[in-house]
Amino acid sequence: MRSIDSVTAAGTAPAPRRRRTPARALLRVVAACAVLAASGVSAAAQSLIRDAEIERTLDRLAEPVFQGGGVSPSSIKLYIIGDNSLNAFVAGGRNIFINTGMLMRLTRARQIQAVLAHELGHINGGHLARRGVEAENTTGALALGALLAIAAGVAGSADAAGAIFTGTHSVVNRSFLQYSRGEEASADQAGLTYMERAGINPEGMKEVLDLLRGQEQMMGPNVDPYALTHPMSVDRMLLAERRIDSSPYNDKPDDPDLAYWVERMRAKLEGFTKRPETVLEHLPRGDDEFTLIRRAVALHRLPDPTGAMQAMDKLLALRPADPFYLELKAQILLESGRVAEAIPFYRRASAAAPGEPLIAASLAHALIALDGAGNNDEALTILKKATRDDPANGVALRDLALAYARDGQEGLAALATAERYALRTDYKDVIRHARHAAAVLPEGSPGWLKAQDLILVAERMEKTR
Repeated sequence: MRSIDSVTAAGTAPAPRRRRTPARALLRVVAACAVLAASGVSAAAQSLIRDAEIERTLDRLAEPVFQGGGVSPSSIKLYIIGDNSLNAFVAGGRNIFINTGMLMRLTRARQIQAVLAHELGHINGGHLARRGVEAENTTGALALGALLAIAAGVAGSADAAGAIFTGTHSVVNRSFLQYSRGEEASADQAGLTYMERAGINPEGMKEVLDLLRGQEQMMGPNVDPYALTHPMSVDRMLLAERRIDSSPYNDKPDDPDLAYWVERMRAKLEGFTKRPETVLEHLPRGDDEFTLIRRAVALHRLPDPTGAMQAMDKLLALRPADPFYLELKAQILLESGRVAEAIPFYRRASAAAPGEPLIAASLAHALIALDGAGNNDEALTILKKATRDDPANGVALRDLALAYARDGQEGLAALATAERYALRTDYKDVIRHARHAAAVLPEGSPGWLKAQDLILVAERMEKTR
């Protein structure tokens, strides 16, 4: 599946994204990579999807739920896994994973919020802690993997897709143990409390439970993982229904703004993850906004750049200042080989969403593709900031290394390359490029010190293999 980079969202003006302290953010992404690397899931199901629009939408959905649960939204990290199965889970501490299949299957904001509330119930209930898989308290190889990522100044990315912690299967696999029915009922009740505090219609929880009950009744080879790891019981369903029926919010209408973002997210995911021929075959007649999103992405993937551009132009006629439609048009132009035409749209998108490092990094990528000394200087400036703001972008690290190399900064180019290999847990390549960086950079400089840390930890990790 194609990972979706640098695509964000607009409608009403988007709220600034929550920022985390670098060390904590890095440790959380490292934990995410640990879970995926050690889970035994197929490589195709391990891709961490980076999409700024979807991340922003999930943040908006999660914020009231997390506040209702008494936790800071910035203390819980959400990860999107490129997998079409219905699944969401907590692992590696305070990390919630949600599959693209889950996001496409759930059609209402309150349903996604119910899933997030339920998973937060597991976190607040200490269900993972009792299994001994709190990542921040784990020692040994797991801690060394965290140190490697932090020393590198990077975190997991779409092209890394997961393998910071190889060799820790027995520790991390316990994250995937099936919850007990008692824990499930407890997480339901806690989730309903969080939804009630946030004023969210709890019918979303009932709708998800009905879906889960239908899955469990199948129990054939095609049952989704969510039904296996979140077992249902009659008592659990009765307790939840009793609570939902007595809620003062069970007739509350959906928030139209959140409904818009959820449908937009689903349209984009379908366009990028389903076979383009299938998407186009099932499109309704007409040019409503969500149909245009699906059409533009599907035609781009065929590829039919002319048809994709026609759909994008209609979208931009609806929302001329939307930074994320501007960015999507730029992406289509860039990937169709029309680099010079893409750059003005990337500039407009970046100006309209100045706090979005994924879009900024995409602008820099296009500038590098166009080549030229002036373009490289601008790209280098953009990439240094973008990789500081979002160390989870492996493509940006690759571009940063190229920009440094073109600028004659050989040592920093080698260091950025070593950081990118750290994402991939290619320890031999980390050591090779970090040693080269240390040999070129001034002794005692920040870059030289980082290279030394990379060498030290990568050598230790290589010995554990």
